[in-house]
Amino acid sequence: MSKNHKVLSFGIFFSSLIFVSSLAFFGCSDGGSDSSSPVTVSQPKQDNPGGNGKVEEKEKQGGNESSRTIKLSDAPVGYAAVTAQTGTGTTVSTRSDLLSAISNGGLIYVKGTIDMSDGMLPSVAGGSTTKLDDFVKTQTTSLNSKHSDLYPNVYTKYVDFKNAYANLCSSSTDDKSSSSTTTALSRTLWKLNPEYGKIIKINVGSNTTIIGLADAVIKGGTFQISNASNVIIRNITIKDAYDPFPHHEKNDGFNAQWDCISIDSSTNVWLDHCTFEDTMKYSMVKINNSNTEEKWQIYDGMCDMKNDTTNVTISNCIFKNHDKTMLIGSDDSDGDNTKRFVTLYGNYFLNCVQRLPMVRNTTIHIFNNYYDTTNSTYENDYAIGRRKNCIVYAENNYFGSGIKYSVKETNGELHSSGNEDKSSKKSTAATDSALFSSLNKYTYTAVSASDAKKSVLETAGAGCILAD
Repeated sequence: MSKNHKVLSFGIFFSSLIFVSSLAFFGCSDGGSDSSSPVTVSQPKQDNPGGNGKVEEKEKQGGNESSRTIKLSDAPVGYAAVTAQTGTGTTVSTRSDLLSAISNGGLIYVKGTIDMSDGMLPSVAGGSTTKLDDFVKTQTTSLNSKHSDLYPNVYTKYVDFKNAYANLCSSSTDDKSSSSTTTALSRTLWKLNPEYGKIIKINVGSNTTIIGLADAVIKGGTFQISNASNVIIRNITIKDAYDPFPHHEKNDGFNAQWDCISIDSSTNVWLDHCTFEDTMKYSMVKINNSNTEEKWQIYDGMCDMKNDTTNVTISNCIFKNHDKTMLIGSDDSDGDNTKRFVTLYGNYFLNCVQRLPMVRNTTIHIFNNYYDTTNSTYENDYAIGRRKNCIVYAENNYFGSGIKYSVKETNGELHSSGNEDKSSKKSTAATDSALFSSLNKYTYTAVSASDAKKSVLETAGAGCILAD
């Protein structure tokens, strides 16, 4: 296997982060039993990358159907310096058990599928369920009984509220926050939205390790990592972070609130071997009592980071079938590239439109990721988006022919080396021979871009077996 081996001096991390350079870079282990040794990496082949859903015909690799394994003792490459929680741990398979375990932190194993919406998640975008209808009825009745002047209407069905709110909106309506509402129903919407959020939020505190068993799925929920440190989430399929109550923004349609994972003012966070997936796209609603339609967008990001978040590693994950995928820095004043550090490696971005990631005020190392689009439902706009004061180190990534812009160069600083770029609008950044001389933070091994594509298809995503 051809490798572009770059070694930097070890700075801020523990000795357990020094990896044997001959063992590639992915976090699936060889199933050995020595939990005190450094991470050991193997790359067994299988036909289904990540064990998640149907594989596009052109992406099949024809490998052996070997089990992929991870260990609790695995450690990340990159900026995150984390220590997994130990002990017997708590195994959860229901929403109530998960919320109880999360409140205590420590080591948590997730088994099976957990519906964080408690039955409110619809089967189609913009649809409803009996429980969602009951939620809308209960909330609007309560609001009306307390403040009938501010909340004059009671809705017994979700669809009635949705259509009523949409009919009050025009393209210029700006209900971006609860403090700047412009329509009669926006006050109601900004009451419904956070109440629904209370049901679906998984509030992760410091020193928490969440490991999915082979079949672990969290649907209809949002992991909230806020003011926390030493957090690990691995081997879970996280899908449909659904917001039934999107607000309208001026000239930007209806926008949702919830991310699959939101990281806010937190440090040392490792996300590994997770699959982020949408099974619903959006629906259309008529606005302003006319035949004009806009998207009723019920998703926000898949993994967003903001405020004082730093030292994050996202590795070996699949992000698929989504529009605004990963935002780092919520606006031009959010963050500092001398303080916020992020590593992305070994990830598969499949059928994602934009923000892979979009970066502000951050120093980020993006290496050995594979980007492509294989269907017309989610046509790519760009992969890596450069915004204010970002410093992007893009190394040995593979950009497939389905990508429009490999790097959308609007701001910030780009250092690029070893990428294989088949996008329609390639980055013009020249190869930087002194690519990471200024980082001087951690040791890593980058394989070639073509080898990264192959490895990502074989190993990324949830569905690993937890080894002893």
